[in-house]
Amino acid sequence: YVHSISFWWASTGLDYFRGYLPNLRRTSRADINRYVSTYIQGKPHVGLALMSEEAAQQAQLKPEELIGQ
Repeated sequence: YVHSISFWWASTGLDYFRGYLPNLRRTSRADINRYVSTYIQGKPHVGLALMSEEAAQQAQLKPEELIGQ
């Protein structure tokens, strides 16, 4: 709990922490759609896959799979 409180206090403030879940619950599909269309769709992006060497060998991912080609 202390780790969580210290993170929120340092990064956003306790008022944000106290209101986080109620505000999250008030978020509508329309809010999410507006966010996606404003900031994500049609915008340049970077894809990243962080994994151990062993996991990478097991997954056998190819660069074109990671960049959506």
